[in-house]
Amino acid sequence: MEESNLKISIITICFNNEEDIRSTIESVINQTYENIEYIIIDGESSDNTMAIIDEYSSHISKIISEPDRGMYDAINKGIKYASGDVVGLIHASDQLYDKWVISKIAKHFVSNDIDAMYGHSILVNKKGVPVRVNKSPRFKKSLFRIGWMPSHQSVYLKREVFEKLGYYRTDLGGSADYEFILRIFYFNQLKVKRLNEFIIRFFLGGISTSNYHKILDTQATHIKCWELNGENPPKYLIPLKLLRKIPQFYKALIIRKKYVREL
Repeated sequence: MEESNLKISIITICFNNEEDIRSTIESVINQTYENIEYIIIDGESSDNTMAIIDEYSSHISKIISEPDRGMYDAINKGIKYASGDVVGLIHASDQLYDKWVISKIAKHFVSNDIDAMYGHSILVNKKGVPVRVNKSPRFKKSLFRIGWMPSHQSVYLKREVFEKLGYYRTDLGGSADYEFILRIFYFNQLKVKRLNEFIIRFFLGGISTSNYHKILDTQATHIKCWELNGENPPKYLIPLKLLRKIPQFYKALIIRKKYVREL
């Protein structure tokens, strides 16, 4: 398949995101890659979110605004509407890393015989200053046993993966993305290859980081995610998951110092 023939579906979920939905939309529609199907699933916002979305309606393939049963129900809805060869997510308030990202993702899929890919991510504050940098290693299943997980929104999958392996569970709260990634990457035999590029900018306080302060409580649910897939996690998993975050904050500190020097 020619790179330009690969259709990539990108799904944004939102609810009352009038302050930051614009930057998310623009990060998608300003991509240099043209064969994008952009789907926005709104949870029937009561603020100005839909008015802002409507400003960009000519650039958006499908807009749905209706009540849902939470973010993962909304994500599943978006995936089921998707018709692309490859599907990825970007939540309201977050941004694709630069305007060439989707072109790089398309080339990665066309150049490699893969079902899934992931890349790097960076967490920034409202001023754009790095808070945490997550540079992912090359793929090995064993990494999951020592606490690794790729950044959720850096993951792009062939659409048939959802059809074969299922969608996001809606009974695990904010841990549904962990269970989903664990299920498809660790407990199944997908062909996975890292794209050695930054894919996403997460913004502190957005949908993706709103439960960041509950990180310790979340770990108990992560144990349940393993058990739901028929295996007990290693006893050292949770301590290693927490320790892995320390170098990510250190990398962000280095970048932040460089950022300040350049001001």
